[in-house]
Amino acid sequence: MLATEHSELTYEVRSSSYLLALIMLLIPPALMYELVPSLLDGSIKNGELVGLGIGIVLPLLGAYYMLEFASFSFSLDEDVFRWRWHNFIQKKSGEVPLSRIARVRREALESSGSSGLRYTYRLVVILDDDSVIPLTRGFSGVHDRKLDQIVDQIREHLGHFEAMP
Repeated sequence: MLATEHSELTYEVRSSSYLLALIMLLIPPALMYELVPSLLDGSIKNGELVGLGIGIVLPLLGAYYMLEFASFSFSLDEDVFRWRWHNFIQKKSGEVPLSRIARVRREALESSGSSGLRYTYRLVVILDDDSVIPLTRGFSGVHDRKLDQIVDQIREHLGHFEAMP
């Protein structure tokens, strides 16, 4: 989840998402525990070998994709907003003057599935030209209140006391 630091002139937020990735990394050892003895003595069947390969590769790829690290800061003394986001596949970073920030908000992303509509939330900064800078990829509704609290703290730090959507 998110960790925040706040000084008089700078508000920083760091986010890391690795819990689901760690859970996915537990799948291959469980498969290995079951099938390694038959692999070592040569009695493993072709179907089991293919299943073992898929059962190892897919969770590792999923974990590789789901790891995410983000940090962003709003510095009043430097009058700059900086962000950095990366995982093992992509890297994004940048900075803009604070005067270009029009809004900071929690954005709801809607998805539908067999269990109905689901929402995930992310933090976004909207600039004066209506471009959107996503600060996080998405969090479940469990973190909804924490994201609202961080948005309120950022708005207060920047002096945006008016209600923003």
